[in-house]
Amino acid sequence: MSPQDALMSYAFLGLPAGLALGLLLGLVARHENGWGGYGSVRRRAARLGHIAAVMLPLIAGFYALALGDVVNAAAWWGVRLWIAGGIGLPLVLFTAAWRPRFQLALPIPATAITSSAVAFALAYLAY
Repeated sequence: MSPQDALMSYAFLGLPAGLALGLLLGLVARHENGWGGYGSVRRRAARLGHIAAVMLPLIAGFYALALGDVVNAAAWWGVRLWIAGGIGLPLVLFTAAWRPRFQLALPIPATAITSSAVAFALAYLAY
C-alpha cells in the first residue's frame, strides 16, 4: 500500500463516518438546550468535532491526489500523523464537549495534523 492509497482509504471511510456523526449530532442539537444551548462552549466543541470529522478526510483525499507518486519517509510520516490526528481531533473535541477538562488534550491531535502538513510539504519538495 502506498501513502496515497492509505490517504484515499482514510478519505473514503472517514467522510461517510463524519457525515454520520453529523446526523447523530443533529439529533441532540435540534433541541433548544442540546449540548448546553446554541452559544455554549459544549455545543461549539461538538460542531467543531463534526467539521473536523468531515473535512480532515476530505483534505486527506486532496493530499493523496496532490502527492501523486511521491513515496518517501516524509510522505509516510505525514500519512501516519494525518490519520492519527484526523481520528484524534474529532474524538478529543467530542470528549471535550462532554467533559470540558479534556480540552487540555486538544494540542496533541492539532500538533499531529500540523506536523503532517509539514511532512507532506517536505515529501513533495524532496521528490
